[in-house]
Amino acid sequence: MNKRMINLTILLTWALSFNLFAHQGEHQEKQTKLMTGLDSEAAQVVTKFHQALRSKDTDSVRSLLNDDVLIYESGKAERSLEEYAAGHMKADMQYLAQIKSKLLEHQVKVSGDTAISTARFENTRMVAGRARVSISMETIVVSKIDGEWLISHIHWS
Repeated sequence: MNKRMINLTILLTWALSFNLFAHQGEHQEKQTKLMTGLDSEAAQVVTKFHQALRSKDTDSVRSLLNDDVLIYESGKAERSLEEYAAGHMKADMQYLAQIKSKLLEHQVKVSGDTAISTARFENTRMVAGRARVSISMETIVVSKIDGEWLISHIHWS
């Protein structure tokens, strides 16, 4: 290999590695933007809500929802905590017990006494012995009511 070829190889290696490191930073920045605001009190309410649903803890679910919570799911609306508890809550708990769910992104933005939580999940469930993967999206509005953060609206799709 002549000196010119060695110099060209070194130059190409340097250029490729520089390009790789530059894009690695972009990927890391993108990942950081996908998970933001999670240390806020409102975000902690959303996390506790998810945990309560997964563990079938109806008392905790009830304690995190405002009495007049509005829940949109599958084209239907439940307009209170009592309506949700008598309706889809148990089915939601059953569904979550049957799937493996991976959080893809979660952002929480707080403005005064209102917070908006948006999230996407990758859900895997077994159907007839085969893994079925779907993406679900969630928007939750958390409101500070009498000094306590409570969920006032949920939209699942």
